[in-house]
Amino acid sequence: MSSQTRSAPFRSEDIVGFSCRTLSSMGSEIRRVFLLGQKLREENPAIDLVDLSLGNPDLEPPTEVREELVRLAQEHVAGAHRYMDNAGYPEVREFLASTLQKSEGVALTRDSVFLTCGAAGALQILLRTLLDPGDEVILLAPFFSEYRPYVSNMGGVPVIVGSDSNHLPYLSQLKAALSPRTRAIIVNSPNNPSGALYPESVLLEIADTLNRFYSETGRLVHLISDEPYARLLFNPAELVPILKIYPAAWLVRSHSKDLGLAGERIGYLAWGPQLALPETLNALRNSARALGFVNAPALMQRLLPRVFSASVDVLQYKQRVDAFVDILLAGGLECTRPRASFFVFPRSPLGDDNAFTERLLGEGVLAVPGSSFGKPGYFRCSLTQPLERVIEGAHRIVRAAQFKSAK
Repeated sequence: MSSQTRSAPFRSEDIVGFSCRTLSSMGSEIRRVFLLGQKLREENPAIDLVDLSLGNPDLEPPTEVREELVRLAQEHVAGAHRYMDNAGYPEVREFLASTLQKSEGVALTRDSVFLTCGAAGALQILLRTLLDPGDEVILLAPFFSEYRPYVSNMGGVPVIVGSDSNHLPYLSQLKAALSPRTRAIIVNSPNNPSGALYPESVLLEIADTLNRFYSETGRLVHLISDEPYARLLFNPAELVPILKIYPAAWLVRSHSKDLGLAGERIGYLAWGPQLALPETLNALRNSARALGFVNAPALMQRLLPRVFSASVDVLQYKQRVDAFVDILLAGGLECTRPRASFFVFPRSPLGDDNAFTERLLGEGVLAVPGSSFGKPGYFRCSLTQPLERVIEGAHRIVRAAQFKSAK
């Protein structure tokens, strides 16, 4: 008895479902550009590329982080590598609750903190907990491109609200976007891709808009504040405590960037007293298990309280951003100066941002079109390269822009 041999190769639709193919088409441009750079290097190892595509922080973890990791690895604590509460170790959650209570200005307990596999894990756990099929989630452009598949994967519908030339949301559009199906809004400040910071006045107006909507309709809209760059602010005093200004706010943080631990996947979710119902924590636990996260990495949880006050040298990112923006502005490009992180989001000198990033590829620069972030006509540059390469990339961008203008 023998099995039949298929004469033709399998098709992609034989392997990948329609829903997955649809999700794969969202938010994939960053990785596409990054992988294109890898392919070009494999084909021509001598190629001189300035890769400004992927937001992969290049600053190494601070010395104290590396030293504590070694100490932790050498400690022999019974049960240190076993499963724990899906929400994370109680003592770590207690530490974070105490720390956040001071910075956010609200009462928090350990049962208002959930440790996660980075900010991405926190967002997906939360969206699975909040959303019913067809619920709408407002995204403020420009936004992290993965938000769209995160929302769609949980049965939600992304609704995009635009922004001005400083990348601050049009509040009139936000008010118009609210509907009986609106369930949440995701705020990303400090922002990826623009490095913009929403001032307190804007966040207060967003909160006021949502409060009014609740009073008028009885529909509670959750405010999800995604803040993986909160500790990469060039002026830390400018950060606004979101839990204090809106009762239905969720704080999402990650230490991928400020501790240089992107590959270790440690972050957390926190919420204020009015969301701290008895069922909240258990609902999040169930969502985490259903999504396969189970719990945040045990070693990173134990590390966090020991190194929480450490940080990479944010000044290095600021130096890169300032040098890069200065060159672009001197070369005639339009660009709002970022207030945090290592991202810059200049306006494309062409109306078509995809066409301009293709032109940049010819100059040996990898950048991501703004269309991927819900804001066409711009392009994102991730300055996770040494300063001299960042400067070289800026000069190449200016040359590309001047060449197109001359045409």
